[in-house]
Amino acid sequence: METLVPADTELVNLRAKNQLTLPDAIAKQVGVEPGDRFRAWVQDDGSIILRRCSRSAYGRYPHVWGDTPEETAEHLRELRDEWERDRPSY
Repeated sequence: METLVPADTELVNLRAKNQLTLPDAIAKQVGVEPGDRFRAWVQDDGSIILRRCSRSAYGRYPHVWGDTPEETAEHLRELRDEWERDRPSY
């Protein structure tokens, strides 16, 4: 059975060094930006899946460790310092 391609697809060309450029319309639709990282894998049917990695601890868990990325980074630095201070020396 033939797989139907949706009408709103975008054409993407594979360039030198196996690089792809994500079309602007798709990037805007899913909210990705230059510098974002992705995990990629192949499904059994040969489909290629891209999933954006979280941008930071703040982006993954907003407001858990602070209300801004800076507060989150400071909190994580404090935890790291605490772990280093309390780590047993062998």
